[in-house]
Amino acid sequence: MRSHIRFISILFIIAFSVNGYSQESITIVYGAHYKPFAWGENNIAYGVQKDFVEAVLGGKMGIKVKHEAYPWKRCQRMVREGSVDGFFTVATPERAEYTMSSAPFYETHFVMHTGKLNPNVARLKTVRSLEELERLHNINHIYMLGSGWHENALKNMKNITKNVDASTIPIMLKRQRADVYIEQAEMFRYQAKEKGVLEDILTLNEFTMKDLGWRIFIGNKSKHQLELSNEYHLKMFLLKEEYLFQANL
Repeated sequence: MRSHIRFISILFIIAFSVNGYSQESITIVYGAHYKPFAWGENNIAYGVQKDFVEAVLGGKMGIKVKHEAYPWKRCQRMVREGSVDGFFTVATPERAEYTMSSAPFYETHFVMHTGKLNPNVARLKTVRSLEELERLHNINHIYMLGSGWHENALKNMKNITKNVDASTIPIMLKRQRADVYIEQAEMFRYQAKEKGVLEDILTLNEFTMKDLGWRIFIGNKSKHQLELSNEYHLKMFLLKEEYLFQANL
């Protein structure tokens, strides 16, 4: 399946220093189980998120970047504690407390997914918003452990299952161990295909539960945060072009 994610026009910080950015590298971390967008092998990050961050920080700003991958909850703890410099994700109130971020680079659409044989399919098809979903009783939600957006958006839901490895969620939906998963269609359906259960999964994409913008975040405890924001008198640069990323899923 060919999917197109349109990169929206953005504002982002670009350095204009004669000497260039510091020769020290910065470390950006990614979730290890987020194919095709991000994944890890021996803690080395791969995927289109890593490639995109490298293009912006490395290509546009001339920064040396180390890209590493760990379980997502650990990534957030590492940024908060300052053992790594930043991550690439969506904004949440909690993340705003310990990071600074760029403007959104692009948006993705979060929609509902369920098993085709789930007895709640008809009820889920009536849902047009998170508020309506919250009013459905006896629905078991599932999401990846450490997903800050899910934790905040689904905080009032009664039945929650948190899974360490997001790539196994399609199997759990097929087996009706959970009723609904809210996630980007491109990523989820890729994972379902990889697990051999795509034909057993139903994506309810008529209504978007949430549009989320993806940003680069630098932790408040990173020694590079001040350098990024002040030392080189960074200017705001308007990228007027629209980018189109095409992924074969």
